[in-house]
Amino acid sequence: MKKNVLQVGPLPPPIGGMSVFLQQLKNFRSEKYSLDFFNIFPKKDTRVNKAVHNGLILGKFYYALKKKQPDLVHVHTAAYRAFTKSRYLIAMAKWMGFPVVLHIHSGKFIEFYRESSSAHQKKMVETLKKCDRIVCLSPIWKQQFIKTFQIEPERFHIVPNAIFVDQFKDVRPLPPEQGKVVLFVGKVGENKGILDIIEMAKILKNHSDVKFLVMGNGPLDHHLEMEIRKHDLNIEQLGTLHGTKKAEQFNRANMFILPSYFEALGLSNLEGMAAGHVVLSTRVGAVPDIIQDSKEGYLFKPGDVDAFVKKILELEPETMHRISEHNKEQAWKYDFSMLNRNLEYLYEDMLE
Repeated sequence: MKKNVLQVGPLPPPIGGMSVFLQQLKNFRSEKYSLDFFNIFPKKDTRVNKAVHNGLILGKFYYALKKKQPDLVHVHTAAYRAFTKSRYLIAMAKWMGFPVVLHIHSGKFIEFYRESSSAHQKKMVETLKKCDRIVCLSPIWKQQFIKTFQIEPERFHIVPNAIFVDQFKDVRPLPPEQGKVVLFVGKVGENKGILDIIEMAKILKNHSDVKFLVMGNGPLDHHLEMEIRKHDLNIEQLGTLHGTKKAEQFNRANMFILPSYFEALGLSNLEGMAAGHVVLSTRVGAVPDIIQDSKEGYLFKPGDVDAFVKKILELEPETMHRISEHNKEQAWKYDFSMLNRNLEYLYEDMLE
């Protein structure tokens, strides 16, 4: 009989890093383990206030644990309010005697800790120490967590995020001899570096062989549209796309850009790799664990528009072809099959 692991976190909608990850886990396959899901963001009853709503979620969680009796509880969390909610869920699961894995997805978790009051910091550390295992996304994050929270290294387990590489197997990047097309995929917001992309496009305005594609939506949609019109920028807005329509747009580009100011891992960079693009990103979060200069692409300091522009202009077709071929192979390290295997190793370590 398979052992059961209860996954606790936000299921779509809303759409965000954790909810996408949990949706991916619906594809988990194992001969030893089965997964159940508990949604911490069900549709809110507008007739009740937030405190009552959260109390109802905690009550439902209690009855889910009583009914399902999972062998393991796997809680997914981020920073700020998401972690505050997770604290109560973890406390309840441990009070009821269940082993707990805490899976930290946020690129701002340590910043959140440092901004918190000493009393809140103490509660955070107490919560982390209650957990039997803590999952982080990369070696960089593991070292930062150990240093920040003074928790023994054996408690941490590295599980990188993943993509379905097979979705990009038929993508053939635009030959660089035909021009340089730079693709962005993500939330059209300040933290993702959209304002920097606008500035890059302004500088490169007179280079007819350079074009930007922006896939996604967000709070700066209208600002981006107005800047394109005002300055006649070579940026095309694609909106949010999924499935084959999304993959098809990767054929139009040969460079992938994610100039974020913070990231946990930078999942869309992996998509750029799988498509065979040269990846241009920033030295934030776990991105340096994935992208190494001149191998998978190039990394820059957040906000360094001139450095991005310089690299876009100086990249030679020969270099772009070499990186493209390497990335097509390298991306398989981050395929969902590897995530599936990493989770099985984690559960075996805890339950066997």
